[in-house]
Amino acid sequence: MYTMHKHFLRICLCTLVPLALLGDEEPSQSLWDYHPIHLGGNLIRMGKAPVDSHENGHLFFRKNNAFLNMLVPVSATSYFFPRVEWNSVTLDWNDNPKFNQTHFYYAQFGLMFYSTGLEKWRWIVRADYNIDLEHFAHPGTYGLFSGLLWGAYELDEKWRYHVGATGSVGLKGDIMYPLIGLDYSPTKEWTIEAIFPITYSVQYKPSPNWRLSLKGRPMKERLRTNSHQPQSRSIFNYSSIGTEFNVHYEQTMRFEIEGYAGYNFGGDFYIKDQTGHNALYTDLGGAIYGGATIDFAF
Repeated sequence: MYTMHKHFLRICLCTLVPLALLGDEEPSQSLWDYHPIHLGGNLIRMGKAPVDSHENGHLFFRKNNAFLNMLVPVSATSYFFPRVEWNSVTLDWNDNPKFNQTHFYYAQFGLMFYSTGLEKWRWIVRADYNIDLEHFAHPGTYGLFSGLLWGAYELDEKWRYHVGATGSVGLKGDIMYPLIGLDYSPTKEWTIEAIFPITYSVQYKPSPNWRLSLKGRPMKERLRTNSHQPQSRSIFNYSSIGTEFNVHYEQTMRFEIEGYAGYNFGGDFYIKDQTGHNALYTDLGGAIYGGATIDFAF
Protein backbone atom coordinates (compact mmCIF):
# COMPACT_ATOMS: atom_id res chain seq x y z
CA MET A 1 0.00 0.00 0.00
CA TYR A 2 2.19 2.85 -0.93
CA THR A 3 3.45 4.82 -4.47
CA MET A 4 6.67 6.11 -5.62
CA HIS A 5 7.92 9.48 -6.78
CA LYS A 6 11.30 11.17 -6.42
CA HIS A 7 12.49 9.06 -3.47
CA PHE A 8 9.87 6.30 -3.76
CA LEU A 9 7.63 7.81 -1.11
CA ARG A 10 4.89 5.54 -2.12
CA ILE A 11 6.25 1.97 -2.68
CA CYS A 12 3.07 -0.04 -2.91
CA LEU A 13 3.47 -2.24 0.14
CA CYS A 14 -0.14 -3.27 -0.27
CA THR A 15 1.25 -5.34 -3.15
CA LEU A 16 4.60 -6.34 -1.65
CA VAL A 17 3.29 -7.76 1.62
CA PRO A 18 1.08 -10.46 0.10
CA LEU A 19 3.83 -11.24 -2.40
CA ALA A 20 6.05 -12.42 0.41
CA LEU A 21 3.50 -15.13 1.09
CA LEU A 22 3.55 -16.46 -2.46
CA GLY A 23 7.04 -17.84 -2.16
CA ASP A 24 6.07 -19.76 1.00
CA GLU A 25 2.94 -21.44 -0.32
CA GLU A 26 2.86 -24.73 -2.19
CA PRO A 27 2.33 -24.13 -5.93
CA SER A 28 -1.27 -24.70 -7.03
CA GLN A 29 -2.20 -26.77 -10.06
CA SER A 30 -2.38 -23.54 -12.02
CA LEU A 31 -0.35 -20.40 -11.43
CA TRP A 32 -3.51 -18.46 -12.33
CA ASP A 33 -5.31 -19.82 -9.26
CA TYR A 34 -4.05 -16.67 -7.51
CA HIS A 35 -6.47 -13.78 -7.97
CA PRO A 36 -4.48 -11.92 -10.61
CA ILE A 37 -6.23 -8.54 -10.97
CA HIS A 38 -6.06 -5.97 -8.17
CA LEU A 39 -8.13 -2.80 -8.00
CA GLY A 40 -7.91 -0.33 -5.17
CA GLY A 41 -7.10 3.09 -3.86
CA ASN A 42 -5.23 5.13 -1.27
CA LEU A 43 -5.87 8.43 0.43
CA ILE A 44 -3.82 10.47 2.85
CA ARG A 45 -4.55 13.84 4.40
CA MET A 46 -2.24 16.01 6.51
CA GLY A 47 -3.26 19.00 8.62
CA LYS A 48 -1.85 22.47 8.20
CA ALA A 49 1.90 22.44 8.81
CA PRO A 50 3.59 25.75 9.73
CA VAL A 51 6.08 27.06 7.17
CA ASP A 52 9.32 28.60 8.43
CA SER A 53 10.40 31.15 5.81
CA HIS A 54 10.30 34.87 5.17
CA GLU A 55 6.72 34.39 3.91
CA ASN A 56 5.62 32.05 6.78
CA GLY A 57 2.04 30.78 6.57
CA HIS A 58 1.07 27.10 6.56
CA LEU A 59 1.06 24.20 4.08
CA PHE A 60 -1.79 21.71 3.57
CA PHE A 61 -1.17 18.34 1.87
CA ARG A 62 -3.61 15.74 0.56
CA LYS A 63 -3.23 12.86 -1.90
CA ASN A 64 -5.77 10.46 -3.46
CA ASN A 65 -4.84 7.52 -5.62
CA ALA A 66 -6.62 4.77 -7.60
CA PHE A 67 -4.71 1.84 -9.06
CA LEU A 68 -5.10 -1.25 -11.21
CA ASN A 69 -2.45 -3.94 -11.35
CA MET A 70 -2.14 -7.54 -12.48
CA LEU A 71 -0.18 -10.58 -11.37
CA VAL A 72 1.45 -12.22 -14.42
CA PRO A 73 3.24 -15.44 -13.38
CA VAL A 74 6.47 -16.43 -15.11
CA SER A 75 7.07 -19.49 -12.92
CA ALA A 76 6.15 -20.72 -9.44
CA THR A 77 8.73 -18.29 -8.02
CA SER A 78 8.73 -15.29 -10.39
CA TYR A 79 6.03 -12.78 -11.35
CA PHE A 80 5.52 -9.58 -13.32
CA PHE A 81 3.18 -6.85 -12.06
CA PRO A 82 2.14 -4.24 -14.62
CA ARG A 83 0.38 -1.34 -12.92
CA VAL A 84 -1.41 1.90 -13.79
CA GLU A 85 -2.42 4.64 -11.34
CA TRP A 86 -4.38 7.87 -11.27
CA ASN A 87 -3.14 10.37 -8.69
CA SER A 88 -4.58 13.60 -7.34
CA VAL A 89 -2.39 15.83 -5.16
CA THR A 90 -3.47 18.95 -3.30
CA LEU A 91 -0.59 21.04 -1.98
CA ASP A 92 -1.54 24.50 -0.73
CA TRP A 93 0.92 26.92 0.85
CA ASN A 94 -1.30 29.90 1.62
CA ASP A 95 1.54 32.46 1.32
CA ASN A 96 3.30 30.89 -1.68
CA PRO A 97 5.12 33.69 -3.56
CA LYS A 98 5.93 31.57 -6.64
CA PHE A 99 2.69 29.89 -7.71
CA ASN A 100 -0.99 29.68 -6.77
CA GLN A 101 -1.84 26.33 -8.36
CA THR A 102 -2.93 23.91 -5.63
CA HIS A 103 -4.27 20.82 -7.46
CA PHE A 104 -2.15 18.44 -9.54
CA TYR A 105 -3.16 15.29 -11.43
CA TYR A 106 -0.83 12.69 -12.90
CA ALA A 107 -0.80 9.14 -14.22
CA GLN A 108 1.77 6.57 -13.18
CA PHE A 109 2.70 3.55 -15.31
CA GLY A 110 4.75 0.87 -13.60
CA LEU A 111 6.20 -2.58 -14.14
CA MET A 112 7.56 -4.67 -11.28
CA PHE A 113 9.38 -8.02 -11.34
CA TYR A 114 9.31 -10.14 -8.18
CA SER A 115 11.28 -13.36 -7.68
CA THR A 116 12.19 -15.84 -4.96
CA GLY A 117 13.98 -18.08 -7.48
CA LEU A 118 17.42 -17.66 -5.90
CA GLU A 119 17.86 -19.61 -2.68
CA LYS A 120 17.33 -17.43 0.41
CA TRP A 121 16.87 -14.31 -1.77
CA ARG A 122 13.83 -12.23 -2.65
CA TRP A 123 14.35 -9.72 -5.46
CA ILE A 124 12.18 -6.82 -6.60
CA VAL A 125 12.97 -4.74 -9.70
CA ARG A 126 10.60 -1.90 -10.47
CA ALA A 127 10.37 0.94 -13.00
CA ASP A 128 7.77 3.75 -13.01
CA TYR A 129 6.94 6.69 -15.22
CA ASN A 130 4.84 9.63 -13.97
CA ILE A 131 3.27 12.18 -16.34
CA ASP A 132 1.07 15.20 -15.60
CA LEU A 133 -2.40 14.52 -17.05
CA GLU A 134 -2.87 18.12 -18.18
CA HIS A 135 0.45 18.06 -20.06
CA PHE A 136 0.46 14.55 -21.50
CA ALA A 137 1.90 15.84 -24.79
CA HIS A 138 5.00 17.26 -23.06
CA PRO A 139 6.76 14.29 -21.43
CA GLY A 140 10.15 15.96 -21.56
CA THR A 141 8.89 18.82 -19.40
CA TYR A 142 6.37 17.05 -17.14
CA GLY A 143 7.61 13.42 -16.97
CA LEU A 144 9.48 11.68 -14.14
CA PHE A 145 11.18 8.26 -14.27
CA SER A 146 11.73 6.24 -11.07
CA GLY A 147 13.48 2.95 -10.44
CA LEU A 148 14.00 0.43 -7.65
CA LEU A 149 16.31 -2.55 -7.12
CA TRP A 150 15.64 -4.37 -3.84
CA GLY A 151 17.14 -7.63 -2.62
CA ALA A 152 16.36 -9.33 0.71
CA TYR A 153 18.55 -12.18 1.96
CA GLU A 154 17.45 -14.60 4.69
CA LEU A 155 20.30 -14.93 7.18
CA ASP A 156 18.28 -17.34 9.34
CA GLU A 157 14.69 -17.84 10.46
CA LYS A 158 14.70 -14.51 12.33
CA TRP A 159 17.02 -12.14 10.44
CA ARG A 160 17.05 -10.77 6.88
CA TYR A 161 19.19 -8.02 5.40
CA HIS A 162 18.18 -5.75 2.53
CA VAL A 163 20.33 -4.19 -0.20
CA GLY A 164 19.66 -2.23 -3.37
CA ALA A 165 19.15 1.26 -4.71
CA THR A 166 16.34 3.66 -5.57
CA GLY A 167 16.29 6.85 -7.58
CA SER A 168 14.62 9.07 -10.15
CA VAL A 169 15.37 11.16 -13.23
CA GLY A 170 13.32 14.06 -14.57
CA LEU A 171 11.94 17.53 -13.80
CA LYS A 172 15.42 19.03 -14.13
CA GLY A 173 16.99 16.77 -11.53
CA ASP A 174 18.16 13.27 -10.75
CA ILE A 175 18.87 11.51 -7.50
CA MET A 176 19.88 8.07 -6.27
CA TYR A 177 19.91 6.53 -2.80
CA PRO A 178 21.30 3.24 -1.56
CA LEU A 179 18.75 0.88 -0.09
CA ILE A 180 20.03 -0.85 3.02
CA GLY A 181 18.56 -2.30 6.20
CA LEU A 182 17.51 -5.23 8.35
CA ASP A 183 14.34 -6.88 9.51
CA TYR A 184 14.04 -9.13 12.54
CA SER A 185 11.25 -11.51 13.58
CA PRO A 186 11.89 -12.72 17.15
CA THR A 187 8.56 -14.65 17.03
CA LYS A 188 5.94 -15.41 14.39
CA GLU A 189 3.86 -12.54 15.74
CA TRP A 190 6.50 -9.78 15.88
CA THR A 191 8.60 -8.16 13.14
CA ILE A 192 10.89 -5.13 13.30
CA GLU A 193 11.92 -3.40 10.04
CA ALA A 194 14.47 -0.68 9.43
CA ILE A 195 15.07 -0.35 5.68
CA PHE A 196 16.38 3.00 4.44
CA PRO A 197 14.76 4.90 2.74
CA ILE A 198 11.58 2.84 2.33
CA THR A 199 10.08 1.53 5.54
CA TYR A 200 10.52 1.59 9.32
CA SER A 201 8.11 -0.35 11.50
CA VAL A 202 7.35 -2.53 14.51
CA GLN A 203 4.61 -5.03 13.58
CA TYR A 204 2.47 -7.39 15.62
CA LYS A 205 0.21 -10.06 14.08
CA PRO A 206 -2.36 -11.29 16.61
CA SER A 207 -3.86 -13.55 13.91
CA PRO A 208 -3.10 -14.52 10.29
CA ASN A 209 -5.46 -11.80 8.98
CA TRP A 210 -4.68 -8.87 11.28
CA ARG A 211 -1.55 -6.74 11.69
CA LEU A 212 -0.99 -3.84 14.08
CA SER A 213 2.01 -1.57 13.50
CA LEU A 214 3.91 1.47 14.60
CA LYS A 215 5.38 2.82 11.37
CA GLY A 216 7.48 5.62 10.03
CA ARG A 217 6.02 7.07 6.82
CA PRO A 218 8.06 9.22 4.41
CA MET A 219 5.94 11.62 2.35
CA LYS A 220 7.46 12.92 -0.87
CA GLU A 221 6.23 14.57 -4.04
CA ARG A 222 8.09 16.21 -6.93
CA LEU A 223 5.89 18.00 -9.47
CA ARG A 224 5.78 20.94 -11.88
CA THR A 225 3.17 23.72 -12.10
CA ASN A 226 1.48 24.94 -15.25
CA SER A 227 2.57 28.04 -17.17
CA HIS A 228 -0.16 30.36 -15.81
CA GLN A 229 1.65 31.17 -12.58
CA PRO A 230 3.65 34.12 -11.21
CA GLN A 231 6.71 31.89 -11.77
CA SER A 232 5.85 29.84 -14.84
CA ARG A 233 6.34 26.04 -14.75
CA SER A 234 7.91 26.02 -11.30
CA ILE A 235 9.35 22.71 -10.06
CA PHE A 236 8.67 21.93 -6.42
CA ASN A 237 9.63 19.17 -4.01
CA TYR A 238 7.80 18.27 -0.81
CA SER A 239 9.52 15.95 1.68
CA SER A 240 8.63 15.01 5.27
CA ILE A 241 8.31 12.04 7.60
CA GLY A 242 5.74 10.98 10.18
CA THR A 243 5.03 8.25 12.71
CA GLU A 244 1.69 6.45 12.84
CA PHE A 245 -0.40 3.70 14.38
CA ASN A 246 -1.49 1.37 11.59
CA VAL A 247 -4.23 -1.30 11.48
CA HIS A 248 -4.22 -3.76 8.57
CA TYR A 249 -6.65 -6.57 7.67
CA GLU A 250 -5.92 -9.01 4.86
CA GLN A 251 -7.39 -12.05 3.15
CA THR A 252 -4.31 -13.19 1.28
CA MET A 253 -4.34 -12.17 -2.37
CA ARG A 254 -8.08 -11.42 -2.19
CA PHE A 255 -8.80 -8.35 -0.07
CA GLU A 256 -6.89 -5.81 2.03
CA ILE A 257 -7.89 -2.76 4.01
CA GLU A 258 -5.66 -0.51 6.08
CA GLY A 259 -6.21 2.58 8.19
CA TYR A 260 -3.67 4.76 9.97
CA ALA A 261 -3.26 7.99 11.89
CA GLY A 262 -0.20 9.74 13.26
CA TYR A 263 1.92 12.84 13.52
CA ASN A 264 4.17 14.27 10.82
CA PHE A 265 7.33 15.82 12.23
CA GLY A 266 7.86 18.15 9.29
CA GLY A 267 10.55 18.36 6.66
CA ASP A 268 11.29 20.68 3.79
CA PHE A 269 9.65 22.21 0.74
CA TYR A 270 11.53 23.91 -2.06
CA ILE A 271 10.56 25.62 -5.31
CA LYS A 272 12.83 26.07 -8.33
CA ASP A 273 12.28 27.91 -11.59
CA GLN A 274 11.53 26.01 -14.81
CA THR A 275 15.24 25.45 -15.48
CA GLY A 276 15.81 23.91 -12.05
CA HIS A 277 17.62 26.92 -10.55
CA ASN A 278 16.99 29.87 -8.20
CA ALA A 279 15.56 27.71 -5.44
CA LEU A 280 13.43 28.96 -2.57
CA TYR A 281 13.89 26.66 0.44
CA THR A 282 11.53 26.44 3.40
CA ASP A 283 11.28 24.27 6.52
CA LEU A 284 7.99 22.69 7.58
CA GLY A 285 6.69 22.15 11.09
CA GLY A 286 4.62 19.27 12.42
CA ALA A 287 0.99 18.32 11.82
CA ILE A 288 -1.34 15.37 12.36
CA TYR A 289 -2.23 13.11 9.42
CA GLY A 290 -4.35 10.08 8.56
CA GLY A 291 -5.16 7.82 5.67
CA ALA A 292 -6.51 4.54 4.36
CA THR A 293 -5.89 1.92 1.65
CA ILE A 294 -8.18 -0.67 0.12
CA ASP A 295 -7.32 -3.43 -2.38
CA PHE A 296 -9.73 -5.89 -4.05
CA ALA A 297 -8.49 -8.92 -6.00
CA PHE A 298 -10.42 -10.68 -8.77
